[in-house]
Amino acid sequence: MVDTTASATAAGPGLEAEETAALRESVRRVCADLWPDATHAAHGDLAALWLAAGRQGWTGLGAPELFPAALAVQEELGRLAAPFPATDVALVADVVETLGEVGLSAGIAAATVRPVIAHATLEAPGGVVARHVEAASAATHLLVVDEAGGRLGWFALEGAEVSELPGLPVPAWSAIRPAGGPAWTVPLAEHPSLLRLRRLGLAARAAAAVGRTHELALEHAKRREQFGRPIGAFQAVSHRLVDTEIGLTAARELLAHALELRAAGDTAWQLAAEVYIEFAAERLPGLQFGAHHTLAATGYFEESEGPWLFRRVHADLAALSAVGRDAGVGEHLIDRRLPLPQHDRGPSARRVRDEVLEAFAPWTSGPPSHLHTWDDAARAVLRDRGWIGVGWPREAGGGGWPVGDVLAFSEALAYANPPLGNILMGINSIAPVAIRVGSPALRELVLNEVRKGDLSIALGYSEPGAGSDLASLRTRADRVDGGWLVNGQKMWGTCFPDSRWVLLAARTDPDATPPQAGITLFLVDADAPGITASPHTSLAGDVSATTFWDDVFVPDDRVVGEVGAGWAALTEALAAERVLIGASVMRAHRAFERLVDLVSSDPASVLPARRPELRREIGRIAVRLQAARALVNRGVRALTSGEGARVEAPMAKIAATELAEDLNAAAIGLLGPDALYEWGVDGAAGDGSFEDGLRASIMGVIAGGTGDIQRNLVARALGLQERSRR
Repeated sequence: MVDTTASATAAGPGLEAEETAALRESVRRVCADLWPDATHAAHGDLAALWLAAGRQGWTGLGAPELFPAALAVQEELGRLAAPFPATDVALVADVVETLGEVGLSAGIAAATVRPVIAHATLEAPGGVVARHVEAASAATHLLVVDEAGGRLGWFALEGAEVSELPGLPVPAWSAIRPAGGPAWTVPLAEHPSLLRLRRLGLAARAAAAVGRTHELALEHAKRREQFGRPIGAFQAVSHRLVDTEIGLTAARELLAHALELRAAGDTAWQLAAEVYIEFAAERLPGLQFGAHHTLAATGYFEESEGPWLFRRVHADLAALSAVGRDAGVGEHLIDRRLPLPQHDRGPSARRVRDEVLEAFAPWTSGPPSHLHTWDDAARAVLRDRGWIGVGWPREAGGGGWPVGDVLAFSEALAYANPPLGNILMGINSIAPVAIRVGSPALRELVLNEVRKGDLSIALGYSEPGAGSDLASLRTRADRVDGGWLVNGQKMWGTCFPDSRWVLLAARTDPDATPPQAGITLFLVDADAPGITASPHTSLAGDVSATTFWDDVFVPDDRVVGEVGAGWAALTEALAAERVLIGASVMRAHRAFERLVDLVSSDPASVLPARRPELRREIGRIAVRLQAARALVNRGVRALTSGEGARVEAPMAKIAATELAEDLNAAAIGLLGPDALYEWGVDGAAGDGSFEDGLRASIMGVIAGGTGDIQRNLVARALGLQERSRR
């Protein structure tokens, strides 16, 4: 299972990753006695927990560089529905430290001073009244944020009137009327990150609570049986859990990115944080509901953790919605013209990205690229600059580039989207398989042809009765002298008319158990005698073919890997193909930037009825785009590091391809009929990119296994579904 216990919080310069992990473990250990699970929200001793936090040093994290550590504490406590406000304490400590209040700083660190943050008006006629105050029962001091007045005010709670406000939050929120005026006030402007970081802390705690509920739902789905099998074996249940897994993984990656940028001193962290916060606000309620739907009655009654986690999530999201922000993601992009934050992988990766974009600049303003069209000059750029196989190992004649540079290269190439045809399938999918499992002679043959930069390879996987379920394929390969005779039918051979080779999956042992054990891969000449093709033109304009194989001879030296071991090589090739398909997220990024530029520079291009919701819609798409990019990055990292991408690849493909559908449909919805004309038509909104992207988006979801199949793969990795037996 992908880790859902806490976000991948970056340690930052103040705390190493190992120290952050140890901090998380200390929270779990201490809470095992004081607040062992979420059911203790009803009666847990928050004051005792706060004092333990002081002894453990969780209240001494006020330095800005230690904020990620406070966030880690907050997340661990979110899993327990414990309202100790770790990030608020850190933010207050930073304010106090800035003022030079040494005694207060020491008291906060020792937990003898226990501050909470609330939002209220400092100059209210009847005196300050702060509502929605969390953890008031254990607090000694109050920092009031007066957003309208632009001030922070500090109050001692001795003699204050504190009234509980029963409702969904448990422990209950309170209303506080301090006994007197503030001991001091400071301008809010002196702490410009305070509100954003407070919102980040609330979102992260809510996400952690959803993560714990998801863990409970996964356990329940494996254990609870209905109709003779675990409920997790039912596709509706497993897909709901997979969507939650994807959402929580994306949330962790987005948070880690924001913290990484902040630690690097990059001001883009502010927009990255807003992306994460908007993602959390939009997605977490549905993910929490989904987990409860799986838990059903088991998670509905208060002896279980579910109800208390539910309260935690929705309390934090309500508090989050009440904290002010200077602008939403859509406003940042349209009104302030800020670019979406990039993943900075260092000087070398930046150089690679710039070089790729510069090299392919002549094609960026041309018509949309397709698999069936190419420009030999564009292919020559890839070949002549030595960019074919940059991620292959050096000993195989590849570039041996570090992962960060490979990621930058892949992203920049997908963003530029030059007219290369179908050659990337050979470079990124087939060549790595040949390197890993091919014989020396086959490996040399494949790499020599791929290096020429003009080799298109078709895939011979799908059949009438075996699409995404390749273990069911029936095409036979029977051994004869010197090789094999292939008989059968293959469907949807992408770019078959333009391809010189076909990577064919055929059954060489019909009696093998399990059935995938009898599959072998072959590299076949597309013009071999006995192959006939019936071409099909897709919605996107690309040409595929149904092929019929009648006693097609394939020599022994064209077997890819071991006989009967094709399934493992095929799985690796499919993972690479899925990440390659997922990399299309950068083409979506380019389309999104085109949309933002268009609606910003020409507001009249937006349909009048859609103008009021424009910024919210742009923000929504931007958040989905950044989440998809984060998952694709995760998939490429897993693939290029040699660790495999069994879960990461399908998650990346799901997110990226479903985003492309949403992005192009939303763009056309905003721009109206003018967005439906193709490139070259006078007045075509976006130069035809959105209508082309919409047509092509279907193929993205289908290719390499449909979204439903990808969800089944993730479900299997989560232990929800077993491979079917035949």
